[in-house]
Amino acid sequence: MNRLLLALVSFFSLPVLASEVPSYSRDVQPIFNAKCVACHACYDAPCQLNLGSGEGAQRGASQLPVYSGSRTEAQATTRLYLDAHDEAAWRRKGFASVLQPQQQSAALMARMLELGHNNPWPANSKLPATLNIDISRENQCPLPEQFADFARKNPQAGMPFAVTGLDAQEYDTLQRWLAAGAPLDDQPRTANASEAAQISQWEALLNGDSPREVLVARWLYEHLFLAHLYFDQGQSGQFFQVVRSRTPSGQPVDPIATRRPNDDPGTRFFYRLWPIQGAIVHKTHITYPLSAKKLARVQELFFASDWAVQALPGYSAQRRANPFETFAAIPAQARYQFMLDNAEYFVRTFIRGPVCRGQIATDVIRDQFWALFQSPEHDLYLTDAQFRAEATPLLALPGQVDELRSLPRQWREYK
Repeated sequence: MNRLLLALVSFFSLPVLASEVPSYSRDVQPIFNAKCVACHACYDAPCQLNLGSGEGAQRGASQLPVYSGSRTEAQATTRLYLDAHDEAAWRRKGFASVLQPQQQSAALMARMLELGHNNPWPANSKLPATLNIDISRENQCPLPEQFADFARKNPQAGMPFAVTGLDAQEYDTLQRWLAAGAPLDDQPRTANASEAAQISQWEALLNGDSPREVLVARWLYEHLFLAHLYFDQGQSGQFFQVVRSRTPSGQPVDPIATRRPNDDPGTRFFYRLWPIQGAIVHKTHITYPLSAKKLARVQELFFASDWAVQALPGYSAQRRANPFETFAAIPAQARYQFMLDNAEYFVRTFIRGPVCRGQIATDVIRDQFWALFQSPEHDLYLTDAQFRAEATPLLALPGQVDELRSLPRQWREYK
């Protein structure tokens, strides 16, 4: 009887002990989604702290701004899931932990939350004029050893910044999670059986061996790399992106991290469909459906007619700058019609992007507007081969050279 009683006590006490530490996926990420990712889920998030996933929270913060108008040289990219793949690698890139205690002090995130908790804004009150919330404000990214001085000088800069903030339960959940060492239990997203079958079909198309298939696959990739792809009969809320991987279909994706999608991959690669990880946010959620009907349409547009590739283009600056020249072998009618078929997707790619300061890009399109498209049969580029040959060399675009000090020379050339 005593042994049975002891077993029952042990059985029922285990969940109680486990529940004292909040679950990241069940308890913490939903709070981040509700209160944090509006600012902290983009490429240039304040202090590069991305709270859209456990990997982003673990990566931590950096004092180096992503965008700087005074920079004359390009800096190394710091994209989640691409440019480093573990915590140690991010530390080598200059990111500091916001989750782990430092020098006998609580974690930096805990202290930033405490600063906000101790200095709450009255409900429905106007923010004071002394609080800088201007679009051009310089983010302050104190390291753990700098926090005490930062808090003394900026008592109103706690987190969440300049908003109502966390309620008592949310604050308690996050602080208990941080005090327990910020354990992460989120699992990477994977394709279900239906998605996996469709992924196999699309990857077979994108990784064909013939010159025509190779060129069309490159054209599709360079036009769809921003898309959040989804499938018929897929999981609700499950999206994928097309990437260049060192590994073929059937193996784990090993993405090649180039700055631009048309940069030289530097090695043999395979186009792969990779599940989107982390929180889905509106600023980057440019959706594109994949289905058997869409696959048939691609086959019809690009492979039904008789055309040939004399030589596959490389990745020189000219080839990157002028897609009309690079993909000239693909019938112009097919390229034009594909973009008309998917006009909504392409218009969205002009409007949205992975930056937090979206109002800079959108303040000129707040009015309703019409987008007009020319019918292919009336476009000289399609109907007049001589005009197409004359126009194509003039359609190169700048932006392929990272060295900003070369801009005057580039401007003279394009002018």
